[in-house]
Amino acid sequence: MKAPLLQVEDLHKNFGGLKAVDGVDFEVQAGEILGILGPNGAGKTVCFNMISGVYKPSSGKIIFDGRRTDGMPPFKLAALGLGRTFQIVKPFASLTVLENVMVARGIQNYGRFGRIWRTWRSKREIAAARKVLAQVGLADLAQRKAGLLPLGNLRRLEIARAMVVGHKLILLDESFSGLRHEETAKLEDLVRKIRNLGITVLLIEHNLRVSMGLCDRIVVLDHGRKIAEGNPEAIQQNDQVIQAYLGRKRRKYAAGG
Repeated sequence: MKAPLLQVEDLHKNFGGLKAVDGVDFEVQAGEILGILGPNGAGKTVCFNMISGVYKPSSGKIIFDGRRTDGMPPFKLAALGLGRTFQIVKPFASLTVLENVMVARGIQNYGRFGRIWRTWRSKREIAAARKVLAQVGLADLAQRKAGLLPLGNLRRLEIARAMVVGHKLILLDESFSGLRHEETAKLEDLVRKIRNLGITVLLIEHNLRVSMGLCDRIVVLDHGRKIAEGNPEAIQQNDQVIQAYLGRKRRKYAAGG
């Protein structure tokens, strides 16, 4: 059996006396869309930050594409083919949509001293950036200033920049947040398209309808621990998951509050 593209083994992250992530294990297979769900404060984004090199784990292992990467800085992970988005989209507002993608390509082009003399506005670079914009549906907006884009297109631009870096794996951190229904449906189609392009997807999403319809498998966290893992149908029927999401509300209603 082929080894997973990403392996997370007994992962821990402590902030002083707080155990933000407490012994989490999961695997992501190449070509899969895996979702990480959980209530606020469950440890989802902390996991993302460790996988993408923002945080160094307190203990545990992260293995990406056969290489141990826990504690590796983000720029080295990007060079290995791992990209990510963030909850708050922050493009280079004064640059065009095309230029934002071209800047993201720098991780591939300027890793060696001899390459820093190459122009970032070469025909080759422009063509490569335009190809990614076409894939995410932003080709017609290539010359628009990024700061003028509405939220739905900003999310697409953020994903385009992640795709440039993450040609093997991209991490989507609440990319559907704040979108209208029609924008959400289009972005779901884009994530499926990304998978069809050969890029594996790991996502955090609070919208349960999106997660259940989009993900092949789901890992559920609560208070830093993994409480469930399986296909969407199994997750929907898991008592621990139901308790984590609805338990407090049920107790509140039962008490008449």
